[in-house]
Amino acid sequence: MREHSGTAIAIGVVSTFAFTVWAAVVAVMLWSGITVYAIVKWIGSPGDHASATSLLVLLVGTVAVFPLLLAIAIYLVSKSMRYARKREKKDAEQLSLPIPSPTAD
Repeated sequence: MREHSGTAIAIGVVSTFAFTVWAAVVAVMLWSGITVYAIVKWIGSPGDHASATSLLVLLVGTVAVFPLLLAIAIYLVSKSMRYARKREKKDAEQLSLPIPSPTAD
C-alpha cells in the first residue's frame, strides 16, 4: 500500500490548501459577483432596488461552485491511484469455448 503514498500526500496538501484559502476565494467571488450585478442593475434599471432573490442565488451559487471545483480537482489528481486496466493477452488461456461464427448455408 505504500506505492500510492505520494499521491495521497499530494491530495492531502491540495485539500488543506484549498480549504485554507476558501474564505478568501469565496469573499472575492462574492465581491466580484455583487459588483457585476450592481453594474448590470445600474445600466438596466437604476431606480429599482436590488433583488434579494438574485443576491441569494448568487451567494448559494458561489458557495456551491468552489467545493465542486475542489472535488473535480481531487478526482483528477486521484486518477493515478486507480489500478490500470490490463489488456487481454492474445495467448491467454480461454475459460470457455469460442462462439462459432455463423456460416452461410
